[in-house]
Order: sequence, then C-alpha cells, then structure tokens
Amino acid sequence: MTSLPASFDRSSITPMAFLRAMPAEQRGVFHSVLDALKSARDAVFRAGAQPLSDGQIAMLACETEDVLARTVPELVRTGFLGRDDDGALYSPHLVDRALRREERARIRAEREARAAEFVTRQEAGEFPSDADVRALTAPANGRFGGRPRKGETAEQAHARRAAAFEEKRRQHEMRLLSKIDGGPVPENAETKNQKPFSETVLVSGVSVSEKVSGFPVDLESEEKNIPSNSDSTKTPETETGPVTAPVSPEAVSQLAARIMNVSKLPENQLGFAKSMGGKWLREGIPADVIVQAIADHLAAMAKNGDVPQKMGVFRGKPEDAWADARAAGAVIDTARHDRAEWEIEGDAAYEKATREMSRMLQSDRDYGKFTRAWPDRARELGLPACEMTRDAYRNAYRPRDVAA
Repeated sequence: MTSLPASFDRSSITPMAFLRAMPAEQRGVFHSVLDALKSARDAVFRAGAQPLSDGQIAMLACETEDVLARTVPELVRTGFLGRDDDGALYSPHLVDRALRREERARIRAEREARAAEFVTRQEAGEFPSDADVRALTAPANGRFGGRPRKGETAEQAHARRAAAFEEKRRQHEMRLLSKIDGGPVPENAETKNQKPFSETVLVSGVSVSEKVSGFPVDLESEEKNIPSNSDSTKTPETETGPVTAPVSPEAVSQLAARIMNVSKLPENQLGFAKSMGGKWLREGIPADVIVQAIADHLAAMAKNGDVPQKMGVFRGKPEDAWADARAAGAVIDTARHDRAEWEIEGDAAYEKATREMSRMLQSDRDYGKFTRAWPDRARELGLPACEMTRDAYRNAYRPRDVAA
C-alpha cells in the first residue's frame, strides 16, 4: 500500500498541462526526475527509511547537482514536485496514480467477492437461476443511490439516506393512533364532567400489555378490549362510522374464490379480493349481489375490449348495485333454496359464460371477434347464445308457464 507523504494534498495537484508554461530547463528536469521514479517503480526518492540526497537524485535523473539545486525549489513551489517531512523528494502525480491503482484493485476485489457470494447464495436457492449479481446489489444501490446534494460530501449523503431509510422503516412499523372513549375522571377535577368514562384517551398501543385507563389496549383487538358500560354517555345513535356485521372467515374466503373465478384476475389479487369482499360483506351487501355487480361490470368492460388486471376496478360497484336494489325495493334472496331452480341454473350459466368470456378476451382482446365466435363456443359449452346479462340467462332458463 502506498504511504502518503504528510504534505500530499490530492485536491491541489497541479495539472500536467500547466507544465508547458514552465521554462525549458524546468520542464527537462521534471521529466528526468519523473523518468527516474518510473524506472524505480516508486513515487518517492527513498531507500527504505532513508530519503535520498540531491546528489543521489541527480545521478538517478542523469542531471548535475547544481541544475537540480536551481530548478527543484521552483518545481516544488509550483506543485510539480514535493517534499515530505523528512525532506524526501516525490512526485504528486505518481502518488496520485498509485492511489488510484489501489482503489481500482480494491473495487475489483469487492466485485469479485460479491460475485462469489451471489453464486453461493444462488446455489443455496435464495435467487432464481436466471438472475445475475444485480439481484444482490440492486437493493442496496437503490436505497443509497443518487447524487449527493450541493455542498454535501459522500459520507454526509450516505448518513442522510441511511437516516431517511430508517425513519421510513420505523413509520411503516408504527401503530396508528386511536381514540378510545374511557378513562376515569381525576378525583380533583371539580369543574369537569363527573360522569365515569367521560374522558377521551389517545393511545398509541406501543405494548400489548400496557394498561391505559384501567383496561388493556391493543389497536389490533380494540373492539374486543373496550368494555361495555351501562353508564357510558355514548349511545348507538350517537356513534359515528358505518355499522358492520360480523362475518366469518369462511364466508370471506368463499366470496373471494367466487370473485376470482368470475373475474379471472391474476393470483396476486386474491388478497385484495378477500380484503374488499370482507368489507362488502360487513357492510351488509349479500354475496350474490357482489358477484353479480362484478360480473356486470366485467361484461361492460368486455364490450370495450378491456380485461381487468387489478381488483381495484370493481371498487364501488357492489355498493352502487346494493343501493339501487334497496332504492327499488328489491328483495335479495341470498340463500340458494330461496330461489327457483331455473333462477339457480340461469345464474350458474351466466357466471360460467362470464368466466369463459374473460378467458377468451384475455387471449385475444378483440371484442368483435369474440361476438362472432361466441355462439359456437356457447353451444360447445352447453350454454344459450343470448345477451351477456344475468336477466337474459335467467329468461333462457325460465319455464314457459312462469310469468316474467
């Protein structure tokens, strides 16, 4: 490793182009000294711990000692040569070149070490077979990448990005604040409301075992932990927020499976289907209404040649369908045994048709081609080639003696 002279300053090296402005004698001596250092494969005139004298340097540079005594001080003053604390003469340009050579060797060694680590982890199954070393380095580069700000050093930029990343991670893991109506009134509060549980307590749920206002608080199970109190001043009529009904996980999973079956969404949307389907069920929307609203919207999208890729395209559709049904005074029979047999068959045929339509449009987004091919495809599936609506399929299965 190159030992840096104490007087060496990498940021103040004189550019070699300025040597052209120096006198011819100084230019010649500079090149002679530089050639002597290059032939010795060194950047400092030093034999072990002993610096070389001007006479020894003159013999190595093939110059006379009086010429060196006349030109070297000027070359040192202009920055083309330098002397360390021991008086040893050195070339700042060769020292800088040696440092850059060491930096390149270090970077090359780190790159080879990363490549070896990637091969080891890839063989262990952490990375797919078609990945390259960027799968290992990209996360770190993305987290600390980018140019430093104006006037900011690389170390300061690295520290700032690390602090921002840590703050972002902490924010992701922080529990949300929640207001809980409870907390006894202090005994010495004479001017406050004396009714029990009239205070509003703001908690952050840092610990699941922490006691707040006399009872445990956990934001994940807030509904379970808030005790009912007959003296509470809040009544059901004054509570804010939507009224939700309890829904079993089995019902949510069944609805999500029906939604995925009808919409033919990618598998990565199953979690969103469960989340949104559970929300709709808790709002009191029947599962049949939800599936029908999604199927109707899917048919409307198919007419424009669109194929859904995300669950978000159905947001708001079940709510609108349920509001229209209630506004019209319709009675939704959610149980299968409450519907006639022909209605059940028509609904099943409609869902099967929408699934096949979604599959056909995903492979070829040409609605005109779909409409031409659908009658033959419907006959192959044993379905009526009618309009792609639920009412049309129900009418296709409706007995003649049943009035519409």
